[in-house]
Amino acid sequence: MSGHQEARLFDEVESLFELNPSRLQTYLDCPRQYRYRYVDHRPERRSFPQTALGRSVHRALRDFYALPPADRTESNLILNLRHAWDPSGYPSGEAARSGLARAEDMLRRFHAMEDHSKVRAIALESKFALSHPGAGIYVWGRVDRLDADGDEYVVVDYKTGTYRLDEASIDGSLPLSLYAMAVSQAFRKRVSRIVLYDLAAGRRVETSRNPARLADDWMEIQSLVARMRGESSWEATPGHLCRYCDFLVCCPEGKAEVGPDAPALMRRTFRR
Repeated sequence: MSGHQEARLFDEVESLFELNPSRLQTYLDCPRQYRYRYVDHRPERRSFPQTALGRSVHRALRDFYALPPADRTESNLILNLRHAWDPSGYPSGEAARSGLARAEDMLRRFHAMEDHSKVRAIALESKFALSHPGAGIYVWGRVDRLDADGDEYVVVDYKTGTYRLDEASIDGSLPLSLYAMAVSQAFRKRVSRIVLYDLAAGRRVETSRNPARLADDWMEIQSLVARMRGESSWEATPGHLCRYCDFLVCCPEGKAEVGPDAPALMRRTFRR
C-alpha cells in the first residue's frame, strides 16, 4: 500500500463515528452518561476490586479454553484462576482472599453447567474492527469467545458484575445485534447465536438473530448514530442503574433518583 493510500485510509477511519456494543448500550441506557464518558471524557468512578475480579476471571477462562478438551477439568479451571488472580484492586489481603473465593465459586458453578470438552473454541479474547464508510460508522470491539457449532459461529460473552440477564431484553437488544453483525463480518462467517453467562448468578441465556432481523436492526442503529451525532440535549434517564453510574456525582437527576444513598456512593474512589 502506498503512503498516499495509507493516509487516505487513516483519514477515512478518523472521520467515521466510532461505535461498539458497549457504547451503544450506554447511549440507550442514558444519553447523559454517554456524554460524560465518551464526549466530555470525565473521570470515572470505579470499583477497583470488581474490575480486578472481572479481569482475572476472563483471563482464567481464556486460558482454560486454550487447553486440550480432555484437560478442561474443574481443578484446571480453578488453577488457571489462581495463576491469573490480580489482588491489586483490593484494599487488604483479607479482602483479596474473599474476592478470590467469590471468583472460585463463580467458576465452579460455571463449570458444572455443561460439558466443556465438547466446546470448539476458535477465538479467545479476539479483537475485531471494520468500517462502514457508506454509513459513516466504524465498529470495533472484542469477543470473549467464539465457538464453532456445525456450519456457524456462536458468540460467547461473560458477565461478572451486577449484570442480570433478562430474556426479553436480551432478545430485543440492539447492542447484541451489532455484536452479531460485526463478528460475522470480521470473521467472514454467519453468527446467528449469542450466548451470555451471568457468572455471578450462575445463569446462561441464549439469543438468536436471523438475517432479516439483523438488516432491520442495522437500519435502526444507523438512525441512532445519526441522532447521537447531532445530540445536544443529552437528557438523563433516571432509574435503578443510577446507583451504579460512574458519574453520579455530576448528575442532579441521578442523585435525586438514588436519594439518601447518594452521598455514600459518591464517596467511592474516582480515577482518570
